[in-house]
Amino acid sequence: MIAAISARGRRAVLTAVLAVAAPACGDAAATRRSPAPPRSLAPQEPAASPGNVDGGAPRSERRGDQELARASGDAPETQAPERALPTACADDTACGYDPASERCGADPRLNRQPPITDQGIVCYCDAGACALLHVVPVPCEGDHDCAVAHEPRPHPVRATPERPHEKGRPCRDFTMSTTCERTNICTLRRHACPAR
Repeated sequence: MIAAISARGRRAVLTAVLAVAAPACGDAAATRRSPAPPRSLAPQEPAASPGNVDGGAPRSERRGDQELARASGDAPETQAPERALPTACADDTACGYDPASERCGADPRLNRQPPITDQGIVCYCDAGACALLHVVPVPCEGDHDCAVAHEPRPHPVRATPERPHEKGRPCRDFTMSTTCERTNICTLRRHACPAR
């Protein structure tokens, strides 16, 4: 009996609440604004502004686009001019190598190269200006394939009838000689000879 009364009481309370709330909900629905029309997805033209006289993209955006194009390689980029190296010299010790420009110069900050043994780069002073000698590896099968070229600076070369492999005794007949190393490359040897 108590359960039936409480169920009836609950129904009555709910009915009363709905009756009070229904007009309020109806008023709210009536006063609600109508939905805005859907926006077009097509890009709109930007309005002209003091910094945008021609109606196109603002200058800052155009500048950003140019920088992006330059970074991506679309726009030609101005290359930095090559740095001028002083080349005047009095002897070989004044000349060094610049890897960035692949040239020799007389700047004291440039790399000084050691004497050539089998291959590499030599910067030397020629007629008062630094010059570059690039020595490539000389393949060989035996010592008889190798010889010494003294000009412009000592380096190994392939032996020829005009320039044969060195014969005789070190320090008596020659101060530099060549050998064919296990790598099959001619190698220049400088002998420590006593001063005469």
